[in-house]
Amino acid sequence: MIFSTLLTFFIGHLLGDFYFQSAALAVQKDHSIPRLLQHSLMYLISMVGGTLPVFGSSLILPAFLISVGHQIIDGSKFLLVQKGLLKPIQEAVIYLVDQLLHGLVIIGVTVYLMESSLSITYLPETTHFLRLLNGDITVVLSWVLILLLIVQPCSITIKKVLNHYRPRNEAVVEEDGLPNAGALIGVFERIFILLMLSANQFTAIGFVLTAKSIARYNKISESPQFAEYYLLGTLLSTLLIVISYFIIF
Repeated sequence: MIFSTLLTFFIGHLLGDFYFQSAALAVQKDHSIPRLLQHSLMYLISMVGGTLPVFGSSLILPAFLISVGHQIIDGSKFLLVQKGLLKPIQEAVIYLVDQLLHGLVIIGVTVYLMESSLSITYLPETTHFLRLLNGDITVVLSWVLILLLIVQPCSITIKKVLNHYRPRNEAVVEEDGLPNAGALIGVFERIFILLMLSANQFTAIGFVLTAKSIARYNKISESPQFAEYYLLGTLLSTLLIVISYFIIF
């Protein structure tokens, strides 16, 4: 049950920090207290809302504690930005450290639950529904988490980590293709890899990577800078989904 609790907390985190937070709000909360409070409220709603369908009201207090920890981290980041101690060039490092700290808060609260006497129970309606479908609640939560993870969080992580390596003439590159097609292709690529991993068809993963390379063959052959950026993006995308799969499952 503790693992299911951890999965549920991370689902709430992904919803609050990636899906219910726009790109504009992600920037504005570092410069505006009202925007910071807006994000904190949305995160609290996401965290509590993520636990209610699975555990009912038994995890409201831990979810609230995680939200408070999230607010403290974001508030500290806000103060550092206001004092000019965080530079834009450090965006990738700041992002990764920020997510690491949020993850540690979630793990810390979960460990506390293991040591506490707090009674944790599944919502009867949820367990009854899954029993009718012959489903396991931990497996369902694992799939929900990894599907949420490979869309927005992975896309944002890849963009931030590789922003420094982005070709200067990428605007020209994007004009030759569909708008935002690259990001959408990346999402489908990760979904396909996930399905192949779950079916133990590891060799099939190479086919989708090959097809993706063929689609970009002309640009890869013409621009070494783009080829390196493309390779980094593909490798990082694949690495994220493979690591996530083996950690969660």
